[in-house]
Amino acid sequence: MPGCTTRMRGAYLQDLLKPAAFFVVNTDIPIYSTPRLFRSFGWRYYRGPLVANVNTYIRSELKDQPDFDIVWIDKGVFIEPGLLADLKKSNTLLVHFTPDTAFRGNRSKLFNRALPLYDYCITTKSFELDDYKKAGAHKILYCTQGYDPQLHKPYHDFAEKKGVVFIGQQEAWREAAIAKLVEKKIGVTVAGAGWTSFANKYKNNPHLQYKGCGLFHEEYAKTISAGLIGLGLLSRKFPEKHTTRTFEIPACGTALAAEDNEETRQFYTDEEVLYFTGLAEMTEKIEYYLHHKALLNTLIENGHNKVVRGGFDYPGILKKLLDKMGVRI
Repeated sequence: MPGCTTRMRGAYLQDLLKPAAFFVVNTDIPIYSTPRLFRSFGWRYYRGPLVANVNTYIRSELKDQPDFDIVWIDKGVFIEPGLLADLKKSNTLLVHFTPDTAFRGNRSKLFNRALPLYDYCITTKSFELDDYKKAGAHKILYCTQGYDPQLHKPYHDFAEKKGVVFIGQQEAWREAAIAKLVEKKIGVTVAGAGWTSFANKYKNNPHLQYKGCGLFHEEYAKTISAGLIGLGLLSRKFPEKHTTRTFEIPACGTALAAEDNEETRQFYTDEEVLYFTGLAEMTEKIEYYLHHKALLNTLIENGHNKVVRGGFDYPGILKKLLDKMGVRI
């Protein structure tokens, strides 16, 4: 699916482990072969024909495969406990990974029932660690979000870059942040789901550039790289403290404007990130740096160096996780 990082993780796991056999089951196939009405119902309630199709497809794909040493499941909201029990042989390491919320958004009764069957559950959401424990997870590993070094990299020289960029879903407070910049005559590029109404409101304002409901892969990275400053606006739907943008923006050679919190402070200093605690401070600091390009260039370089050298790339993160699980590389 567009924007999905599962395929990327699989490729890096294969590269790290170099297994004699590596088998991938693409669940997009049964998902998108399910009639649209049942697909919509399945995504909303995590039951019905969609779930049955996914589990039947996985069983059919694996029926002639030998036992696996490791079974790695990404975002297993449709996986039935009975299927996991069949996959769980005596020496099989059963791992679940999700970069998303599991107990606030994307809540699945199937996942909750299957949770105790996993040897390891890996989450990027620090605020859900207690939820995993309460739900019966045996071993829980926390890791940060990260960036893909093959994709998230600088595509533009500093002299080519301009303005501010935000790519992500629309939320009311994000609208307020971007409106404040646009009304200050600061150029902003925005893309993502839900921005059509906002874009129409400002369609005659030359300081807002709307690039559609979604930018993915290289187009996403190039758009971030083209900006001088990237907004790391957090969601208000969940109590998240950092996102993929926290690392992707500096990796693309763009200054990160981040909400000041204790989690992001573990990654960056004031010399590496433009921190703010409210929209007034955000606007003031962005204006300042856009008028002091030498300081902004230094901030960009410092942030890029930190993210590259700090082990926030996906191969590095996955290697650490494999080490913690006792998997030899």
